[in-house]
Amino acid sequence: MNLKPDTIYFSRSTSHDPYINLAREHVLTENVLPGSPILYLWSNSPTVVIGKNQDCYAECRVEEILRDGVNLVRRFSGGGAVWHDLGNLCFSFCCTRDDYDVQKQTDVILDAMRSLGFNAEKTGRNDIEIDGRKFSGNAYYEVGGNKCHHGTVMISCDMSKLGDYLTVSETKLKKHAVRSVRSRVVNLSDLDPSVNEERVADALRTSFEKIYGGPSEYLPAEAADRDAPELAAELRNRNWIINKLLKDAVTYSGTFDWGSVTISLTVSENTITDCSVTTDHMDSEIPRLMADNIIGKPFSNKLITDAALTAGGIGFSEDISTIL
Repeated sequence: MNLKPDTIYFSRSTSHDPYINLAREHVLTENVLPGSPILYLWSNSPTVVIGKNQDCYAECRVEEILRDGVNLVRRFSGGGAVWHDLGNLCFSFCCTRDDYDVQKQTDVILDAMRSLGFNAEKTGRNDIEIDGRKFSGNAYYEVGGNKCHHGTVMISCDMSKLGDYLTVSETKLKKHAVRSVRSRVVNLSDLDPSVNEERVADALRTSFEKIYGGPSEYLPAEAADRDAPELAAELRNRNWIINKLLKDAVTYSGTFDWGSVTISLTVSENTITDCSVTTDHMDSEIPRLMADNIIGKPFSNKLITDAALTAGGIGFSEDISTIL
């Protein structure tokens, strides 16, 4: 990559592959030079993105995501699970440690929104809102001593997918005094139908140049592709996406008309190595049959409900499905 010092860069990916886009972002951050921050814009085909330290099974409906051919991605930064589609524009500020300034970077987003007629404000740790409704979430990570601040701008996302694929704790919803995740977020196009991806991208570049003393030099995203494909392959690896933080012990408990049950699983490398079922169900063979149909197989909710069907019948299986 032929980057020059003291030159601000604007880059935009034409790929909608989330693994490639995140890999390019990582490479750009790793190679950024002093005094030469990069604003990188990108968008993904339908994707659920989870934070680096999240348990994907707790944060999203993994089986539905895989069934529907939606991408499931674990990013390099922390924070929560988010939905991406082509109605969402992602931004990344790739900077050296000395150039990294979250407030300055956030001011680029706020200034761009003001230029489009929106009174946006930063709230909490990492959200940007308009009239109390979130349209942008932000997260941060470091690579090779350099830093990346990335986030989303929701322009015309399919909001129905938020409820289809993401799970949100009741505690988090109560904190924001709303009844569903969909009511907390808003698309810019809902507030102004004339706003589209091109207008937002142009506004971001203009504000970036204004705040960083432009003009910016265009940097093709493909400039990162000497190293990006190998990193993208690592991002696609199931061990990184699903198994990275899968708990060694997974426990489910519930109480039903027929009694109570606790299913405790030991999981290693996404394979169930042990299964213990404690229950006061009248059928004493259920624990043994459950274990026989689970141990040694890849972890999934469907595996557990299928084992419950074999062990205790359809009613038992339907009850078990409600606690997974």
